[in-house]
Amino acid sequence: MIEAATTGVSRRADLGAFLRVRRAALRPSDVGLAENLRRHVPGLRREEVAALAGISTTWYTWIEQGREINMSPDVLEQIGEALRLRPHEVEYIKMLANDTTPLQCTLDPEVPDALRTLVESHTAAPAYIATPRFDMLVWNEFVSTIFGYSRDADEFSRNILWRMFYDPKRRDLYADWEGAARATVASFRHNYAQYRGDVHFERLLETMKAHPEFAKMWAMWEIQAPGLPPFKIKHPSLGLIELETIQASLGIAPGCYLVIFSSNKLS
Repeated sequence: MIEAATTGVSRRADLGAFLRVRRAALRPSDVGLAENLRRHVPGLRREEVAALAGISTTWYTWIEQGREINMSPDVLEQIGEALRLRPHEVEYIKMLANDTTPLQCTLDPEVPDALRTLVESHTAAPAYIATPRFDMLVWNEFVSTIFGYSRDADEFSRNILWRMFYDPKRRDLYADWEGAARATVASFRHNYAQYRGDVHFERLLETMKAHPEFAKMWAMWEIQAPGLPPFKIKHPSLGLIELETIQASLGIAPGCYLVIFSSNKLS
């Protein structure tokens, strides 16, 4: 298990990396500054972000360098506004700046029988319960039919993120596999900020980084708020279907959630 102090350093390093990527992605004109043909670095300069956020360049530089400094929520809000971050991305940098002990993930929390029966007997649409690491715990026949999960699947085979990249059938299932994969990676990164150092999260991430396409998407530093955007699947017997998720947190273990899909048959 990674010690809390080491995890805090790693979180601050992640915060600095995320801010650098987002700073490099902005053009001066995006934030109301004049373009300069003599600019030698991509995106905004550190001093420009600092000025937009109302803080000193030295202070902002320390934040990007991952130094052990205190950052108030107000300062993080100002940095988020300067970098044109969306609300869930501001939430993300606040999680990274928080030095509290990271959460621990339980792979197989006990699911109450009544809740298990409710999900498994739901016949109107796909439904499942998963951990914050995206491990499937309970699902109905719709999910088995569409996504191919098996009751006797091992740890990784019932993981949504692992199946997205290591199951070749996923590429044929999704109408836009790359878009669905990027959204899944971005959602996993959001959760990872709260569980960094957890042995189960780290083991999965180490396995995922061995996949070149995952590694490329992970380096994009994209963040997706809990829940996935609508996506289309191409099923051999069900046809083309658009699925939209409704997600709700559960109290059975930290981070566990329920997903129910609404569907729209397109062909």
